Amino acid sequence: MRLTEQLLKQLIVEELTKTDKAEIKKMISKELDNSLQKELKKALEEELAKALDSKKTKEDIGEIAKKVIKKLYKDLSFHHPYIIDRIKV
Repeated sequence: MRLTEQLLKQLIVEELTKTDKAEIKKMISKELDNSLQKELKKALEEELAKALDSKKTKEDIGEIAKKVIKKLYKDLSFHHPYIIDRIKV
């Protein structure tokens, strides 16, 4: 079967139903969301890499970790001393 120019135009100009339009919008939205997520993830990773390379950030992370460990140790020693007793030296 050969497609004539008129038949081809008729196929192209065919009116889309509301369901078709909704499906197309959903597909486009999904694709845009995926590409935006990839771009945002990449930008976030770059910013985190820059921030984690700084000496001040490393010091801040160290201080936060020390505070958490101190609070954990205090809580364990007062409320769960048996856990500390099980530690082998």
